[in-house]
Amino acid sequence: MDTKDIITISLSVLAFLLSGSATIISLIRSRYEKQRAIKREITETLGRIVATALESAKAYRETAQSDPNYFQAVSGILNQQNTFLLNQATYLAEQVPTLMTAVEYNTIASATASAGDLIGADRYYRKAIDAAPNGYFRALAMRSYASFLFSQQRFDEARGLFRKAIALLVGAGDFVRFTNGFTYQMWAWNEQNLARSPQQAEAYFEIAANEFNAIDNEAVRRDALGRLQLARAGDPAAHAASRPAFQPQASAA
Repeated sequence: MDTKDIITISLSVLAFLLSGSATIISLIRSRYEKQRAIKREITETLGRIVATALESAKAYRETAQSDPNYFQAVSGILNQQNTFLLNQATYLAEQVPTLMTAVEYNTIASATASAGDLIGADRYYRKAIDAAPNGYFRALAMRSYASFLFSQQRFDEARGLFRKAIALLVGAGDFVRFTNGFTYQMWAWNEQNLARSPQQAEAYFEIAANEFNAIDNEAVRRDALGRLQLARAGDPAAHAASRPAFQPQASAA
């Protein structure tokens, strides 16, 4: 084989390798773009699920007592919409499980529970815990699942999860005090309203109050104590797991 043949073969091999590399890069890029599109669609769908839940809560507050027939009609439509969106969200989530966050799984879990699929809700609450990237998000996912378990009268499991959620965050900073205080508040609300255990509820309300009172940031402390008072009065909105978490930078205000 002369030099010319060797050069020709070498160029052919090089062209083949470059073509193969370009194909692989193109496939990877295509897959990445597809995943990004699905992720974007998941975010939009979950946003619509949350908006539907807010519409349902608003309709209940405004018309459940004054116009029950209207409320039933609106509630039926919103439930149908929630089911449609939920089916879409779960389908999309299965396409990109490694890209799902704890918050997203938790949103699906809550919507699934609202739709009456308790087995599915249980599965997604567990997925939320498994997807949590750190102790903070794991604590939030655990306390959300614990509230769900209280509603199913699985009290021992629920209490164990609340304990684990609190144990995940240690320290004396405002962020930890707010988060653990709110976890105790959720626990107390469930003991009071679902487990019918007033003594345990009062004990956890007191611990929550102690945590909140130790917060240095006055605005955050005042807001937390105000919401705690509502929770003690039995207001379900005061213990909602979807409540925005205290942001650490607020302590610098």
